[in-house]
Amino acid sequence: MPTSRPRAYAVRHGARAAVRAAVATAALLVLAACGTTPAPSPGQTSPDQTSPDQTSAGTSTAPVRDLTPQARSSDGALACPGSLASAEGMTVPVRPQGVRGGDRLLPDRQPRTLVVCGYPVLDIMATTPLSAPFPRSTRTVLTGAKRADVVALLTWAPRWNGRERPCTLMGGDETAYLVGADLGDAVVWVAAKADPNACSRATNGDFVSGAPVGVDLAAVTGGRPLPLPVGGGACDQRSWGRLGDDVDLVPAGDPTVTVCRDGADGTARAVPLDRASGVEVVAALRALPTRPTSGTCQGSGGPSDQRFTLMLAWPAGPPVRIGVDPTCRPSVLGQNLESDDAGGLVALVERWSPPIPGPDPDGSVSSPT
Repeated sequence: MPTSRPRAYAVRHGARAAVRAAVATAALLVLAACGTTPAPSPGQTSPDQTSPDQTSAGTSTAPVRDLTPQARSSDGALACPGSLASAEGMTVPVRPQGVRGGDRLLPDRQPRTLVVCGYPVLDIMATTPLSAPFPRSTRTVLTGAKRADVVALLTWAPRWNGRERPCTLMGGDETAYLVGADLGDAVVWVAAKADPNACSRATNGDFVSGAPVGVDLAAVTGGRPLPLPVGGGACDQRSWGRLGDDVDLVPAGDPTVTVCRDGADGTARAVPLDRASGVEVVAALRALPTRPTSGTCQGSGGPSDQRFTLMLAWPAGPPVRIGVDPTCRPSVLGQNLESDDAGGLVALVERWSPPIPGPDPDGSVSSPT
């Protein structure tokens, strides 16, 4: 009998089947709790708890603060602080002003200017470890498509559910970022950090997101490539989650649904559902009882031909990945929520996507060229 063990099943960003299998195997070998517990300071939201202005239902009671004068550079965009006092990447210069900041990291509208400030906090090649204060190394004023991409990234970033997730322990450089958005009648700063394990969170001081958006900020400003490719088929889409996925497995809206199964040969088999079938699957997901998830399930660790992933996509914003495996407990893993019983859901999905021989986590995985 195989030994029961936890499995990091709900991967927050997608890739080809062979890559997903390799990442899951690495996560089994070395798991660690993401993040630390620094003491909060003025303008900082402690990442080890929900925001003090956030209720347990995921809504916000944060106030709308008056807009105060802000330091600006000669280009008109917000001036970056000269240094950071903490390496955690969870401190903002001021909490949101002129807008309710507890609803999302950044309002869903284009700012007048958007600046990204970078602060290296860990350099593994340095002969002397970096220490506070950490000086600013870069300042980038984003325009055009890059600005739109970062606004969308922060606008749709999901609220943190308060649960630590398993992380690999790869060594690498780390850079803390501050994103300053000037919306004319409002100012919002967002703090995030790029780390090699994508384990960091982000905050605007009122709203804490569990999404490691600093990884994408590093890519946009040219400091680090994205961890896995974007694009390709529906089953290969990256996602850090979607706003609202801490409240419902399927956030508001009417998404399309694709069933993704990993084959024993390392290929991903995608079955897009038609509208009527997708509506049935979404209704079944929304009817499940849920609780916050850490992103792992407890199972045999062996192959499961019934395992599949549901990829949900909306006309705007990021997709949502929901992993389903009746041999694991919990058997349904969303990106912020989980559910114990997938029996009815499995039978429903198998009407359109029957099981196929799946990969063995303990065996070799090959990918076609």
